Amino acid sequence: MRRCGPATLDGLGPARYPPHPVATESLTPDEDKIRYLDLSPEQADQVVQTLRTYVSEPRQARIEDALSARTRDVAVVLEDIHSEHNASAVLRTAEAFGLLEVHTVPRNVEFKLSRKVSLGTHKWLDLRRHGDAGSAYADLKARGYQIWAADVHDNPVALNQIPTDSKVALVFGNEHEGLSADAVAAADGVFKVPMTGFVESLNISVAAAVSLHDVLERRRAEGQLAGLDPVELRRIRAAWYAQSVRAAGPLLARAGLPRPFMSLGPVRYYTRRPDGGDTTVVAIEDDVDAAT
Repeated sequence: MRRCGPATLDGLGPARYPPHPVATESLTPDEDKIRYLDLSPEQADQVVQTLRTYVSEPRQARIEDALSARTRDVAVVLEDIHSEHNASAVLRTAEAFGLLEVHTVPRNVEFKLSRKVSLGTHKWLDLRRHGDAGSAYADLKARGYQIWAADVHDNPVALNQIPTDSKVALVFGNEHEGLSADAVAAADGVFKVPMTGFVESLNISVAAAVSLHDVLERRRAEGQLAGLDPVELRRIRAAWYAQSVRAAGPLLARAGLPRPFMSLGPVRYYTRRPDGGDTTVVAIEDDVDAAT
């Protein structure tokens, strides 16, 4: 069986019908980029209609399956994550579990990803960057989220004691110092993953996976886990179709439509030189890796 990850959605490889426009067209300077939330519902439908011919039927079905499982009820906040591997693993877990939102707070280090670990999962997520934890919390609280910070100090409650009767945002800090004092103090509560061994903490990517699964499954069992509203589904579908067609930019430009992205701005990958020397950071603007 072929291995496939979120970057390919269905692992089916290139669509065989009809052929894409030549690849050089994807570099057109006339491409009008827009964040998916700024699409009107009518524009979203027009984007899908324009690109549908270039997306295989199995791929279309996989997109619909993924859309039906997406939720905003649980979100993740990552503050100052140092390791690109850990950051990538959390994004990959969030996408695999059906989350839509991930918030990043790069206090001292830039948020960066490992291409091999992330498998392009940021392209299917609503990735939001904030200057500090306060602005991330304000955004989330204004939309009804309870903020729970992962920390082994300050008398945390056990993970399974986090209330799930409202939307929940789980906050994780970096691998060396954990969360900042401000991020902990401003949260609605502090939690920890119960452990019975000698170690006192888990790797952040493992802690995030365990925590997300627990909260999601309890909310689902209680009948509290909601999907996305119909208008939002139309907008995200349009962004995912655009992500799935390599020449989406010129095709949409010809139709007088903007090209929607889940998130705008540079994505940073952390890479190692072939000679094994020091790692370097490469910024890739609006990185697109179409899978159809």
